[in-house]
Amino acid sequence: MADLIYMKLTGTKQGLISASCGSIASIGTKYQVKHPDEILVYSVQHLLTRKQNINHHAVSITKPIDKSSPLLAKAIDSDEELSCEISFYRTSTSGGVEKYYSIVLEKAKLDSLHCDYPHSVDNNQSQPQEIIDISYGNIIWRHLIGATETYSLWIDRVY
Repeated sequence: MADLIYMKLTGTKQGLISASCGSIASIGTKYQVKHPDEILVYSVQHLLTRKQNINHHAVSITKPIDKSSPLLAKAIDSDEELSCEISFYRTSTSGGVEKYYSIVLEKAKLDSLHCDYPHSVDNNQSQPQEIIDISYGNIIWRHLIGATETYSLWIDRVY
């Protein structure tokens, strides 16, 4: 089973963009009782590369069309600065769900917003979703259960 992933997103102008995103009004039957103010995330992709120097790339988030969708369009349009916490949950040894990992993006901005509304005849099993790419000033990775943590800055560095 894949991890459950949620994202809390706050803008400097709009405040809590993820407010009520886990509600029935926002995502219908996929609503998340224990995560009402977080965005349900389908997937997270992130790439760091190194040739001579570290190269950061945007974090890519795939999520359902929800209450935050118009607010994300507003954020990219107004170049709003964001803070973002992505939380990963897994099945614990006791059979419950535990938050075990998080990624925090600070001084973040949306680089792109891609909406995918599937063809209603050819692909009627799929649901609308959007992919957002988020660049950041700094990133923090935390393994909460393993008690490890690090951070990195997205600046030009030469070693």
